[in-house]
Amino acid sequence: MDSRDGLRSRVITWLKILLPLTALALLSTLFLLSRTVDPTKSIPVSRADLESRTGSQQITEPSFAGATEEGHLVAFVAANARVDPNQPERVIAQTMSARIDLLRGAQINITSVVGTVDDIQGIAILEGDVVLTSSTGYRVTTEILTTSMREIAAESDGPISGNGPPGKLDAGKMTLSSDSQTGDVHLLFTNGVKLIYDPRN
Repeated sequence: MDSRDGLRSRVITWLKILLPLTALALLSTLFLLSRTVDPTKSIPVSRADLESRTGSQQITEPSFAGATEEGHLVAFVAANARVDPNQPERVIAQTMSARIDLLRGAQINITSVVGTVDDIQGIAILEGDVVLTSSTGYRVTTEILTTSMREIAAESDGPISGNGPPGKLDAGKMTLSSDSQTGDVHLLFTNGVKLIYDPRN
């Protein structure tokens, strides 16, 4: 028993010496390593990327929603948007879409690659693969469509093509409008309308 007690005492004595020395060595290493870090150096960030982020003032997933005087609901959404540097009153949006919920339950959806919103005029110009679909069965494509953000009104800048309940159609122009008295919404095709009637519809 005495030999075991003696061995335990020697081990404890050595641990009392070694443990503080080990802790001191670890602390010294920590301080030596910290001296190699220069606090004056900034995090490596691309200057071009930084200027791009701060200069463009880009907004992610902006949205605008409101109601017309007749009570139709209008909402615009985009993947991202930034202020036009040449015209500060305009906003340029990417992957823009519009949704119109009509009072009588019908719905109109519009998508485009790019959109330009003019807040002063209250319009949005949708460009690039513009697609208009309605719950009544119409699907129309065009390149440029100017829409109002305060009322149900839209007009294509050029020819359109699409399908609807009557069949396949092509026209030089399309207009979307709302009757102020009845509240009915109409799609009007003009400027050389060509319709291929589909009896299955």
